Amino acid sequence: MDSQAKPAQPGRLSEPAQNSETVTRYSYYALSVLTFVNFLNYIDRQALPAVAPAMQRDLGLTDTELGAMEAALLLSFTVLAPLFGRLGDRYSRTRLMAIAAVVWSVATGLIAYVDRWPMLPPKMQLYVPFFGLIALSSVALGLCSVRALVGVGESSYSTITPTLIADYFPLKRRATALGVFQAAIPMGFALGYVLGAVLAHYFGWRIAFMVVGLPGLVVSIFVWRLQEPKRGEHDNAADYRDAGAETMPRQSWWRTTRQIFLTRDWLLSTAGYTALTFVLGAFATWATLMLARDKHMSETAAAVTLGIVSLVAGAAGTFGGGWIADRVVAKRKNGYFLVCAASSLLGVIPALMALVTHRPVFFLPAIFFAVVLLFTNNAPFHAILVNSVPPAIRASAMALNIVVIHACGDVISRFGVGKLSDSLSEGNAKFIGGFARLLGIDPALEHLTAALLVVPAGLLVSALFFLWGARKHSG
Repeated sequence: MDSQAKPAQPGRLSEPAQNSETVTRYSYYALSVLTFVNFLNYIDRQALPAVAPAMQRDLGLTDTELGAMEAALLLSFTVLAPLFGRLGDRYSRTRLMAIAAVVWSVATGLIAYVDRWPMLPPKMQLYVPFFGLIALSSVALGLCSVRALVGVGESSYSTITPTLIADYFPLKRRATALGVFQAAIPMGFALGYVLGAVLAHYFGWRIAFMVVGLPGLVVSIFVWRLQEPKRGEHDNAADYRDAGAETMPRQSWWRTTRQIFLTRDWLLSTAGYTALTFVLGAFATWATLMLARDKHMSETAAAVTLGIVSLVAGAAGTFGGGWIADRVVAKRKNGYFLVCAASSLLGVIPALMALVTHRPVFFLPAIFFAVVLLFTNNAPFHAILVNSVPPAIRASAMALNIVVIHACGDVISRFGVGKLSDSLSEGNAKFIGGFARLLGIDPALEHLTAALLVVPAGLLVSALFFLWGARKHSG
């Protein structure tokens, strides 16, 4: 194992283990710890959308300001990901991730006190390209700054963890292992919705943030104590020598970045997942408010319903996607791409039905099937990603992927849907409003639902990129 007290030695690729198909008990233990922390990560992230209605009433926040808070998290996450990717290729990954868990957990708890700080930034207006002039109150700016601190911690963990899992598990078990890890996302989403809504209902939204932030401080100790696996433990170094893998760790950041962007599978899969991330961000931030406002559910019922749907449908999609993908790829080498393309394309229909229907007997099953298909992509996509580049630069590849999918994906949708909703309520955005009317949605009364029509469009774009990748990969 690599020393945890010294920088790792990524200059050499490890030769594969004598029995590269063997999975030790410790690998399963490490996967359990990493998955549990990812679970807590998404609870912390999803607590804000769950308590958003109560926060809006208490603090007087607009949809635009709420979207700006989510965008702040993703922007810091995105900007710092390359730094942590570079560090993850050189230093102890377990240490970096343990520190990250502490940072985002503390920052989550601080959200409860921001509006009571004696010193807050003055309110301001700023021009955002494509969105125009944006007005943010002093409280909203303070919340954005703390939410950005949550993103600092998450950028390290999300960048580095898949590279560790790739070193704990052999190639033929990798998508399944990543599926287990990624299943923590819908489970965290689910408990974030439920915990946030229930705690806010009984104790107030401030207590909700303090409670969900605490467990991350405890489990960070277990992450700190994880053994660091050898880089490329289960990979054949010969598979990467043609790409100059042995010299990559000594390359400049620019040359490494160029190498990654010129990797076809990385580029096409990242493009497809960027569109999917756009959709996931819009759903995660605005689904609770849409059900409460436009589908006339109570705020608590909306959050609990989404929690149950995210838990059952999201876990089924993530586990199922990994299981199916490993079996399809055994028969077709473009199997990972095909599973991703199919799930994105099939998701268009239930996503559209969830928006245009108004009876629970129709829109709740539609949301369920849409979430199943949204999360089916997780495991096969990450398998494409970690398999597309040599082990020595996987953390950098993950970091660049994070930059692209968030900067061009949910940073835009989390903020943009809020801005579009406010614009539709004021009678603007005529094209979207006209299309909404064709589907039976009144953009003046259901402006948030009308704004969420970008979701099925994003799924269609995602499917097209994954189909392109499947076609290129089949040759």
